[in-house]
Amino acid sequence: MGAMRDNLDLRILALLQHDALLTADALAQKLPLSASAIARRIRRLRESGAIVGDVAVLSEEVGSFLSAVVQVQMDRHALAAVEALRRRLTASPHVQLFLDISGAFDLLLLVTIKDMAAFNDFADTMLGADPVVRRYETSFVKRRRKFSLALPLDAETE
Repeated sequence: MGAMRDNLDLRILALLQHDALLTADALAQKLPLSASAIARRIRRLRESGAIVGDVAVLSEEVGSFLSAVVQVQMDRHALAAVEALRRRLTASPHVQLFLDISGAFDLLLLVTIKDMAAFNDFADTMLGADPVVRRYETSFVKRRRKFSLALPLDAETE
């Protein structure tokens, strides 16, 4: 967090992480600030880049999907090709999470896709056919227990 963010900013951010549709009036009922002061702070947090967007979190009611955690080990001899793979993975709508990690593997992906046939196509074209991918291992998600984008801010929300 930047030095300009005080505890009230952190409390606003914590509340908005759990419900981005909270109005300034609703936030004013939980915080010791007026709705107009909260609206100004939210505008400043957006302008500063602390808040980068609002999203709708969908339930599985919209359809069934197959999710897989994929660990990728890369051959680091061709840096331009590694960067090209990173760009393709970042651009893929099926990659929900993309992390550079330490350890035996270099990348960790959360891939969410329609079904096993679509996953096989994704894995074959994005990973299997790419010469910079030395190997990859896949674990399929059996049940989603928790899925959150919220950061653990040290701020009281009530």
